[in-house]
Amino acid sequence: MAKCEKILISGFSGAGKTSFIKELDFLCPNSAWTFSDLDQLILKGKGVEEISLLIDAHGWDQFRKWERQSLEGWLKEDGFGVLSLGGGTLSQVIYDLYKPSRKIGFFYLHASFEDCWERLHLESTEARPLIKLGKDGLHRVYEERLKVFSQIPWRLDNPKGGDLSLLAKRFWEQVYPS
Repeated sequence: MAKCEKILISGFSGAGKTSFIKELDFLCPNSAWTFSDLDQLILKGKGVEEISLLIDAHGWDQFRKWERQSLEGWLKEDGFGVLSLGGGTLSQVIYDLYKPSRKIGFFYLHASFEDCWERLHLESTEARPLIKLGKDGLHRVYEERLKVFSQIPWRLDNPKGGDLSLLAKRFWEQVYPS
């Protein structure tokens, strides 16, 4: 029996959430689970290919509204699922609203700021909106978001060069404890 039906993967931009859910899907011990990325759900719904285009055209406030609507819609779907949240989705308000429960579990994929910064620059073909803040500005955002992420007891570290397959195995051991 799984610990919960819906699992929300949180972490800073560049922590590796999107790659992690792909590995979770690959190693999933139960075919009942679905795997989604919140940013991709928003892009599909809006018919746009890049988050930065939505934010540039409509602003952060509107994007956050769409983010919350997409999250709420996903949580209402039947069945077991894992959803990778955008780096800024999990605010204190969202965490308090959906406190970990039998139905919803929060999971924190942690990476150091330096590892996130490097990944944001190296692996992305599209310009990530937060890069515009520069390294110092982005570091301030990282520190602010840690206040919410640090409340999540269910956590794995994803250091530079980390083994996502090993992390995914550890994740599933926690979801389906012996």
